[in-house]
Amino acid sequence: MNTDPKRPSPGAVKRALLEEAESLIDEMLEWQQHHPDSDFDGMETQVQELRRRFGQKLVERLLELQEQRRPAAPPVCPDCQRPMRYKGMVGLTFESFLGVVEVARGYYYCRACQKGLCPLDGQLHLAEHWSGQVARAVTWLNGQTQTYGESVAIVAELTDARISKSSSWRVVQTYGARIKAELAREEERLKAQAREWSTPGGPPAPHARMGVALDGGLVCLRGEGWKEFKAGCVFDVAPRRQRDPRTGDVESYGHAVNLSYVAHLGEPGPLGWQVWTEAHRRGWRAAPAGQVVGDGAAWVWGIRDDHFPDTETVVDWYHATEHLGKAKQRLFAAETAAGTRWYNELELALYQGHADRVAQRITQAAQALPEPAREEVLQQAHYFTQQQHRMHYLALRNDGWVIGSGMIESGVKRFKARFVGAGMRWSRAGVENLLPVRAAVLSGEQRFAELWQRAYAA
Repeated sequence: MNTDPKRPSPGAVKRALLEEAESLIDEMLEWQQHHPDSDFDGMETQVQELRRRFGQKLVERLLELQEQRRPAAPPVCPDCQRPMRYKGMVGLTFESFLGVVEVARGYYYCRACQKGLCPLDGQLHLAEHWSGQVARAVTWLNGQTQTYGESVAIVAELTDARISKSSSWRVVQTYGARIKAELAREEERLKAQAREWSTPGGPPAPHARMGVALDGGLVCLRGEGWKEFKAGCVFDVAPRRQRDPRTGDVESYGHAVNLSYVAHLGEPGPLGWQVWTEAHRRGWRAAPAGQVVGDGAAWVWGIRDDHFPDTETVVDWYHATEHLGKAKQRLFAAETAAGTRWYNELELALYQGHADRVAQRITQAAQALPEPAREEVLQQAHYFTQQQHRMHYLALRNDGWVIGSGMIESGVKRFKARFVGAGMRWSRAGVENLLPVRAAVLSGEQRFAELWQRAYAA
């Protein structure tokens, strides 16, 4: 790379670029003469290559001019605050959407602290060997794809940037950690605001009903084995007309819309605050009512009691019917008409809000079984007894609430698609820095863009 400190004038740069553009145009016209039968794909490919080459030259010239605009006074050392000494020009090569870009920039050194820096790097975010656009694309893609290799392949296919899998990992570790820090700052800010909140004097501002759904999944950590990550989904509850599969009637039922996600590797306490933060960021305090949906796990209701106490609660309908199905399998060894009638009768009772009757019927039927089958069936009865106050499905549905946790079930599956591929083993830091990226991407382009902007500026 040329690190000659000679500095061209803007006029000289303009003349050089015009000459470069004219040369590329001549090259394009000559190409067309030698390829008179070319289709559009051939023309497009040739133009893209010429555009890339000209873009590289243009950017490199702009960076040269930008370096010339550095302040006359030398920068001060960030550690000791003394003026740093100019030591000459040094080169930097980095990847961009235009391909490899080379730039020479001034280097300053502090003898007392034995540290050096290039002021232009801080201004242009050139501390790493990739541009901000490449870093954003790689970070976003790793929140979408299933492997680091996939993100690298997509960037190479769609742009002229070439980045290795290890560099892709470093990008995510860098900016995932920054996004995680931004989320922590957001949490502290909303906690501080909450301490100043007072009971509003009038009715709440118009806002959709809102809900929270919680669930977990497993990820394999190197040296630790399988560990649970916990995820939360915040959503608006909106009415939607659909046909009731039991009656055939078309009714208006509550559905989860505008989904956003948070996730945490470890105990439920931090996740509770993350979900609380996301809910209040989206306007939970102004919502007229809320609900919490889960599979019946104790930690789910612990988060509800700590952060969303005045809400409707519901055990996911499909988890409830799954427990009923397990009882049927133990009570009826084969698929029989009697077993089907028994299940259908209790499923209807469960839907109508009679979980206590369901528990009683299962308990009675279990008495005829030998151990250990009896104990297994009684465990299913205990589930309905313990959760019956969260199983008023018909009433909740008539009131416009959701009764299923599909929004978080699908969310956890999408998290697992990134973390639980064949042969995947993660470091704890690798999971902790990628989880917030995955959550931001699953929450929609606007949320990711907002968090990226803050993380990139940090």
